[in-house]
Amino acid sequence: MDQAAGYAVLQARMQAWCVGLLSIPVDAYQLGAVLGKGAPVRVGGDILAPDVMFVAAQERRQVKADAVYAVPLLAVDMLHSGVSERERAALRGRYAAAHVLEYWQIDVDQGRPHFYQAGATWQYDCIAPDRAGMHFSVAIVELSFPAVWFRRQPDLWTMMAYWGMIEDVGKHV
Repeated sequence: MDQAAGYAVLQARMQAWCVGLLSIPVDAYQLGAVLGKGAPVRVGGDILAPDVMFVAAQERRQVKADAVYAVPLLAVDMLHSGVSERERAALRGRYAAAHVLEYWQIDVDQGRPHFYQAGATWQYDCIAPDRAGMHFSVAIVELSFPAVWFRRQPDLWTMMAYWGMIEDVGKHV
């Protein structure tokens, strides 16, 4: 497998895993919808194409067959670690201008997340995990998780057990 194909596989796997990560609390609490790539976001004159996004329940009517016409509360882009800081900053600027509350850039080849949350002036602050290695989402208040999950990518059963939604992972194998 060549390098580009290998990266595409990593990217697809991380995208699917992120959809699962976000879908567990979103579905459990009926918060809205988690969508994968393929649904462009039309905001003003700009078109964003996040790899994963969360749209709040009150915006569900703005999710159409051709595009999403509401601003997602959380958007995720899967990037290669070699993407320049200038390109990353340009992406952050576009999402901030659209008023996306929380934005993640994931280096899929290294399993390294970069979490950004908007301040009052819609400038993003890079948010490091806390001392215990946990990330707490502002877009999905019910979502907190160990940041190392991006390297390990635990299965859905493990994540559900972590959040207390099921009793024991071993019972579901």
